[in-house]
Amino acid sequence: MITDTQIIFSQTSVQKVQPPTPLEKEMAKALLAITTKEGREQPSFVKVTFQFSKAHKAFERMKTVFQGLDIDDDGSLSLIEIIQAVTELGGDATAAELKELFETADADGSGALDFKEFVVFLCVCSLLGKMDKSCNLTVAFMCAVDAFSVFDIKKTGTIVFSELNEALEGRGSQDIMVARMKEMDADGDGSVIFPEFLIAFMGWVGVDDDEDDYEDE
Repeated sequence: MITDTQIIFSQTSVQKVQPPTPLEKEMAKALLAITTKEGREQPSFVKVTFQFSKAHKAFERMKTVFQGLDIDDDGSLSLIEIIQAVTELGGDATAAELKELFETADADGSGALDFKEFVVFLCVCSLLGKMDKSCNLTVAFMCAVDAFSVFDIKKTGTIVFSELNEALEGRGSQDIMVARMKEMDADGDGSVIFPEFLIAFMGWVGVDDDEDDYEDE
């Protein structure tokens, strides 16, 4: 039986979905530059999964950085702490740009970034050329970009259900595809931008927030 949710996802048109903000359009453009670069081999989903362990280790290394920047030890970073972090990590974004990037990464609107949101922030900064390439995110970042490109079949900088369904055809039931889409589509608007995808991707490779660690201390 086809559910209403499945019908909605299935009817979503890739051609009609456009990044709604200037920043999201800029991210889409940057992703396109990477994924359509001459000589780049488009990875398969299976090939990307082989890189999950490397991505996991790279993300885990970022936890040490995150904890070092979390001055008040509350498991999150404020905008002030983030601005200081970018300065220390060699970033060159303006205060206004950092605020916009901070708000984009702050998926739950809490006014502070937890670990996963912090990684999203750094990855988006790197994607937009606002972060020194030596910040040790390269492996995890490129694996995430490769994974995103597997699903972004039309190369619009967003993923819609029809693309997910096509990319994972034969790898699960329609209900599973809908569940995967819901997992990625945090705001429920029918399309997935890179920051949303990155949060889901970290879960796929086995990265969790350190909330339990903070509670145990």
